[in-house]
Amino acid sequence: MMIIVSGANGFLGRYLVHALAKANLNVIAIGRSTNNADFFRRLGVEYISVDVSIASEFKKIPNFGIDAFIHLAGLIPSRMIDEQNAKYFEVNTIGTINALKFCKDNNINKFVYSTTLYEAINHKGSPISEVMGRSYSLTGDHCLYVLSKIAAADCVNFYTEEYGMQGIVLRFTGLLGNGRQEGYWKNGLFYSSAFEIFYRNCVQNKPIEVWGSQQSRKDSLYVKDAVAAIIKCVESPSAKGLYGIGSGLARTNLDDANSFVRVFNSFGKDIRILLKPDIPEKILSYVFDINKAKQELSWAPQYNFEDIIIDYDKETKAGTFILDSIHGSISKIV
Repeated sequence: MMIIVSGANGFLGRYLVHALAKANLNVIAIGRSTNNADFFRRLGVEYISVDVSIASEFKKIPNFGIDAFIHLAGLIPSRMIDEQNAKYFEVNTIGTINALKFCKDNNINKFVYSTTLYEAINHKGSPISEVMGRSYSLTGDHCLYVLSKIAAADCVNFYTEEYGMQGIVLRFTGLLGNGRQEGYWKNGLFYSSAFEIFYRNCVQNKPIEVWGSQQSRKDSLYVKDAVAAIIKCVESPSAKGLYGIGSGLARTNLDDANSFVRVFNSFGKDIRILLKPDIPEKILSYVFDINKAKQELSWAPQYNFEDIIIDYDKETKAGTFILDSIHGSISKIV
């Protein structure tokens, strides 16, 4: 089996390519940057520099013997300090159309696309299921990014209906794991994420501060569980349409802090939690209904939050991927 992975230089892309390569599958990794070319070379994976926003760039990719195209390439707000709104549509929307056309023209039937959680997290009801449709903000610096991803996902649906492709759209919740950017950009300012702040404090044996009244409850997923979900899509002969991919659990920052305390105190640390209810927290709650993925993909997350912390710590200290613990069989697609 031959699989193309676009966005291979990204956080999820590198984990996915590594997992597929370890399963001895034929993988072609594509991305704009050549900075990680040595990483792919060490895996024995062919890497091709492709700007997906330019249709002619796809001529660089072999056009025969390809069984699946996993499209993770995209431009996200956390990597953009300044507003470059047109770029979102050039890369996320036009890039997806170019990838879809490449697949149609070369008889590549399976297309897996990763959309954004931000297209649905304004729903008041919980958990958020696929049949609830979209609910997103029309204000803020994420808006045009979200619109570009929505347009791209709808193009996948169009190619699925019009040309009979097996188009699969995965709506991932926020992903955790070693190698992701330790925070996010918003309106030109960088904010560290709670996970990385908690982790750094625990490593330094410092107390963890938990702000606000703990009204926010969020879903998060380990990157290795996300990889397993994509693999299930490649395995499946019938999966099609949208799937919500998350933990299916809503957690507060205090829940997360308690998990960090349990893990690091088991390592011999003495971590304490300092509650700061007077410091406001960002009130945003969401959790995904993952029953469709469980039923149709036979997928479910295998890492609980404490598993994530332990594995994250191992990989951070090792400075590399430790993918032997990815759950789920890959043998079906070898």
